[in-house]
Amino acid sequence: MRFSFEGFDFELPAFTLLSGPMAAAKPLFAQKFIGEFLRENPDYKVLYFATSSPVCGVLRNLRIFGMGDDLAGRITFLDYQPSCEGIRKVDANYYIGNFSDSEQLKKALDMADERTIVVLPSFTLLLIGSEAKDELTDALIKGIRKANPIVFVAVNTAMFEEQNEKLAESADNVLEFTKRGEKVFVRALKFKGMAPKEEVPFKFLREMFEGTKKEVAERTARIIREKKVGG
Repeated sequence: MRFSFEGFDFELPAFTLLSGPMAAAKPLFAQKFIGEFLRENPDYKVLYFATSSPVCGVLRNLRIFGMGDDLAGRITFLDYQPSCEGIRKVDANYYIGNFSDSEQLKKALDMADERTIVVLPSFTLLLIGSEAKDELTDALIKGIRKANPIVFVAVNTAMFEEQNEKLAESADNVLEFTKRGEKVFVRALKFKGMAPKEEVPFKFLREMFEGTKKEVAERTARIIREKKVGG
């Protein structure tokens, strides 16, 4: 399957690594993809790891990107809570778990299949909470290969260089995000479909970025505090 998005002609399914600094709108890219892709492919579902952004913020952004009131039935959220000793089902489409634990991450990825979009908006945050970073990275890669879904994983390039390199080697696509002033640009470092040779601007509503940035900062600080207390 081919799908054109933001100037990139994706060959799907594919594992796309979104790399770049903090606050470079990487999760917004995946969220916008979800909104556009599901309109054309309504039989797909979404498995979304709520790591750096709260669920309410993700839902708000998806609605801005054009998704309707049927969101709840089409997206399963996996809410990252470091204190969890195992994955717990809260309701039909909402789970909590410590996805810094490789076994819990494996079980979560088992929920995906070839007609799933998997979004992990901050694997870096999971690595911060992990004492076995290579094992966690391997669990992610193996889970992706096993299910063969459409995958977007975002990482902060300023941290965990060794794990980021391992993910880049495994990924079908590597997109680099750069923020200059109030603008964000994307370029393909590796791409198995058709991609622009030069960087392209990624356009989204400015208020989305400001709201998401604040939510990410607050939630990340809370999760790190929770991890320290639990550890």
